[in-house]
Amino acid sequence: MRRASIPLLLALGALHAQSAFAQVAPFSMSPSGTSAPTTRASPTTEPPKPPSAPAAPLDLRQPGTAPSPSGAPQSAAPGGPSMPFSMGAPKPTSAAPAAPSGAPASAKPSGPATAAAVRSNVRIERPILPFESVRLEGETDARSWTFHLTQDEASSGATLSVGYKNAVVVMPEGSRLRIAINGESIIDTPISSPGDIKRVTASVRPGLLRPGQNIIRMEAFQRHRTDCTINATYELWTDVDSASTRLTFAEGATKTLRSLDDLPAVGIDHAGMTTIRVVAPKIYRPEIRDRLLRLVQLVALRGRYAHPVIQVMESDPGPSPVGTIKVAMGLTGELRGLVPGVPDAASQQPLTMMMQEPGSTLLVTGPTWQDLDTAIGIVGAHAVNSLNVERGLIDTASWHWPEVPTAFGRQSFRLADLGVATQEFSGRRLKAGFAINLPPDFYATEYGEAVLHLDAAYTAAVRPGSHVNVFVNGMISTRMTITAQGDIVRRHTIRVPLKNFKAGINRITLEAALLTDADERCAPGETLSEANRFVLFDTSTLEFPAYGRIGRLPDLAVLSAGRFPDDEIPTTFVVARPDSLNYSAAGTLLARMARTAGTPVRAQFANAASANDESVLFIGAVDQIPAGMLNRVRVSEHLRMIWPSTPVAGDKGAQQVANAAFSLPLAQAAPDRMAAASTDEVRKRWADTFQRQGLLQQIAGAVQDWMEKTFSLSLSSLSLEERVDAPYEPPQRSSLLMAQSRTETSGAWTLVTARTDRALAEEMARLADPLLWSQVAGRAIALDPRETKLQIEPINDYRFVQTQPFSLGNWRLVAANWMSANILQYALVMLACCAFLGVATYLLLSRLGRRS
Repeated sequence: MRRASIPLLLALGALHAQSAFAQVAPFSMSPSGTSAPTTRASPTTEPPKPPSAPAAPLDLRQPGTAPSPSGAPQSAAPGGPSMPFSMGAPKPTSAAPAAPSGAPASAKPSGPATAAAVRSNVRIERPILPFESVRLEGETDARSWTFHLTQDEASSGATLSVGYKNAVVVMPEGSRLRIAINGESIIDTPISSPGDIKRVTASVRPGLLRPGQNIIRMEAFQRHRTDCTINATYELWTDVDSASTRLTFAEGATKTLRSLDDLPAVGIDHAGMTTIRVVAPKIYRPEIRDRLLRLVQLVALRGRYAHPVIQVMESDPGPSPVGTIKVAMGLTGELRGLVPGVPDAASQQPLTMMMQEPGSTLLVTGPTWQDLDTAIGIVGAHAVNSLNVERGLIDTASWHWPEVPTAFGRQSFRLADLGVATQEFSGRRLKAGFAINLPPDFYATEYGEAVLHLDAAYTAAVRPGSHVNVFVNGMISTRMTITAQGDIVRRHTIRVPLKNFKAGINRITLEAALLTDADERCAPGETLSEANRFVLFDTSTLEFPAYGRIGRLPDLAVLSAGRFPDDEIPTTFVVARPDSLNYSAAGTLLARMARTAGTPVRAQFANAASANDESVLFIGAVDQIPAGMLNRVRVSEHLRMIWPSTPVAGDKGAQQVANAAFSLPLAQAAPDRMAAASTDEVRKRWADTFQRQGLLQQIAGAVQDWMEKTFSLSLSSLSLEERVDAPYEPPQRSSLLMAQSRTETSGAWTLVTARTDRALAEEMARLADPLLWSQVAGRAIALDPRETKLQIEPINDYRFVQTQPFSLGNWRLVAANWMSANILQYALVMLACCAFLGVATYLLLSRLGRRS
């Protein structure tokens, strides 16, 4: 019995081993040497991660589909669907069935091939908001910008997802959010999410997306639930969330950057940033530093990024997250140890190419330094749009569409060309905005007016007293009051003072506040009325006069325009330490300046400033600033002690320090005395204070108040004393400081600093936001760590720098602006001219005629 059972047990064991092998081994060897899957996973199951050990090539296609890229035919295993791959360890090759004679051996796959196969089954998602959030305010508001796609993304199917949250007073029955791509509406939904972020998804029609630039427009039409007043319209808002707003491409789509022309398709992250990760060996060398800081400007220009952020690294950081492009730069022999897959051709000639594996990497290399310069020049070959530079257009398409034109004087712009279309309006407050750029040497803030020729119409329902306000950079500049009921306005002149304009990008907003009897009654359902009461025509124009053009030192507004104070004087760019964090901050600053100016910055780079340098820009942490640098840019030396002792933003102590500024030292010093003071004592102390002021002092104070209210004149404006800038001391909670001062000759020294080198890189990335960067002005700015705002220190002591060829017309305009800002000097000049005229007239008449 036992002898008979031995062969039976052996047979059962063989069958069991064969069955176990069939379950463990994920692939069976085909005659061609390739493997065929055996089973297919459920569509709802997410494929597991590939094993770390080398495995057989993965093929996620269905059996019987097209052959693999290698050209080997796929053998389908009979008997049901196949499984993508198994997490179990593969069996030894000795246990595998032998291949037929003459069949080639199966080659081991490479890591990139396996990763590419896995990525092909992952959907590509692209954030599309240029900022962390976009707020649409009032009854009507809109934003337009562009995004870029590769050929693969444009040709695949896509889905648009939008997440938003609105104010609780927004009426969903009468409010809508509309989103259009390339002029075609994709989403049109009621605004009805006051509690939490609501997500709306819609498919994009095939063929609508195109390779390269695509235009997206978001519009909000909002009505109040209960209130019909104009003030209630300021309570209406809808926030579009960046983390929930994206384009999702069809399964299997790939994001392949094939050439330098695809650099704009890198895209953005959820904060609206595009990160340029530069991998370079031995960055402490000046040869690398100069080329690195030049290359990041060219990449930012070629990519047309709205918010470029530079990260410099000495080793490969691995796969790039969304909105990030990796740039490998250096000599070919040094890059081979850092970046895998450098082509052999790079050892013989300059090479600039997009590498597909690993990830999308821009390779800029060459065997010698001269070859590396040639490769960098290839990146910058088409980085500058010369046509836009000649026409004075600022490339703002990636965050504001249409591109912003520059007003050089004696120019007229139609609202249609500025992105404002004809609008019929049935609400209470119509808002339409556009942008105009002014050159860095704009000097007309004290005189002169732009003229808005308004084409509009309003019905008889609009009551007299309604008005059209014009805001410039958030400040009201002028108002047109409606005095008749029902009228068509053609070329109505509205004069807009140039006082609130500045060098750089200026935001102009038209607001029509419309009063009606129906809104006064506010009957139920009145907010849903669709009867149009006002129309703004796109034939309206904004005309700029000729204005003075001359530069000033110091003036950070010139830096925000992407230029240094005097282009004739070479500016030395000094980085405190040759490390990755300081290079990252310096690269972000230069990339931001280059994007604003539309051309690379003209600067020479050095490790330290010398006495012969007339213009210097120094960037580094506060503990890396050389002795005397703060005094040179007229910043208080207390900064060295204030910043290290002040808690960093986000710490618990930071709030305590901020609140301590509002404490009352007198009450803390003598609380008992303050508590014991009676009402009579307090009244007597206040009476003594007023009695100590004599009658003449009271009269002088009253006259001064009257002059300030009537003519906007103060004693400081009537002073003949030389205006000197006192040392600037930024707020204790500020996280970044930028200051500038003029030198004794004709240059300027500029300082960019923060608490630490890491904070400098991070806060410089925040300052590179296009909306925040456009606010940089004055002689010093301090960045708030929690809010997106700047504290600006105005300019008192400055020197003029000639930027235009000499002409009497320009100097007359410059003199007019200077005298408007210096009233007393103007009065003295007028008195001197009158006295000279009187004396000349007397002398002339004394020689003519006969004495009586």
